[in-house]
Amino acid sequence: MMGFVIGVFAIAGMIKGTIGLGLPAVSMGLLSLVISPFQAATLLIIPSMVTNIWQLFAEGNVW
Repeated sequence: MMGFVIGVFAIAGMIKGTIGLGLPAVSMGLLSLVISPFQAATLLIIPSMVTNIWQLFAEGNVW
């Protein structure tokens, strides 16, 4: 189970890194195959915040 979750976040992270969005959509879709949507949404909170903040500051110009 832990390996599947790590794999899902790795794939979703690569997609977000490539096109700039998609981590929640991809992760939620794939995680919901093996766990409840509530658990999947709970797992998404921290990674979504971290990647969005990272992307915000990596750009340099917030506005």
